[in-house]
Amino acid sequence: MPKPSLLMVCCALTLTLVGCTTSDQSKTEEAENKPADTEQQSETPAYTPKDTEDEVVAEAPAPEAEPPAEDEPAEEPAADEPEAEEAPVVEAPPVEEPVQTPSQPLEQNGTANVKLDTLILVNKQIALPAGYKPTDLVTANIDFVDTASGERRMLRKEAAQAIEKLMAGAKAAGIDLKGTSAFRSYDYQVQLFNAYVAKDGKEQAMKYSAPPGHSEHQTGLAIDVSSASVGYQLTQSLEQTKEGKWLADNAHTYGFIVRYQRAYEAETGYMFEPWHLRYIGVEHATNVHKTNVPFERYLEQSMN
Repeated sequence: MPKPSLLMVCCALTLTLVGCTTSDQSKTEEAENKPADTEQQSETPAYTPKDTEDEVVAEAPAPEAEPPAEDEPAEEPAADEPEAEEAPVVEAPPVEEPVQTPSQPLEQNGTANVKLDTLILVNKQIALPAGYKPTDLVTANIDFVDTASGERRMLRKEAAQAIEKLMAGAKAAGIDLKGTSAFRSYDYQVQLFNAYVAKDGKEQAMKYSAPPGHSEHQTGLAIDVSSASVGYQLTQSLEQTKEGKWLADNAHTYGFIVRYQRAYEAETGYMFEPWHLRYIGVEHATNVHKTNVPFERYLEQSMN
């Protein structure tokens, strides 16, 4: 067998080297391509936080959903308006009633509570504060007897307007009435009460006259009235006249009550006075007239 020439050996070596080089380059390219795939896979986790943030944002609408939640309550009241209206309408009367009845004590340590306004209670046990005088006294535009002058023709404004309406109503019904005494100051009551005590004794005077500070006349809410049928005197016989009967039946419609009734002399401490009118407002006067109880008892019942 002939020996290979040097040229052939060189060619064989050259081809071997070229083949190795090509194989290494091929492996290098594959190695370079694989890291590229790995980086693409590693980007997926890199995007995962974004996906996660998107989910948070998707959940974030929970806070962002609050504005709609605010809108929904705005719509819900609209849907619930009938119920919202029914509750106040049903429960409004009980809430407002306390405004119409005393919500404060009638007295404190024997002193009348002037905050009760037209419902102020004054009697033999409860006195007005020292020096009390209403600030809204006005002269009532009605007929008075000649002996009534100055402050004795005055009442608190609301009561004055009410007695004017009462007198107009009486006149329209053919009833003749005149005022005999309205407001009395503390000092005037001192003189009047002392005169009665000097005449009839204190025990007897206490049955028809109030001690100073205990007179309803000092509140500016009381007035005595009489008629020609009894000579404009303050007498119980007024009860039997058409004028007295009209007062008993109609005074409450103008906000007045006949304060001292015959049936309650022991309770009020005063004898029956068909001439003594006390203003407490139409609503309360009507209630007192219907229940037919003394003013003291009416107030106590109203507060319970």
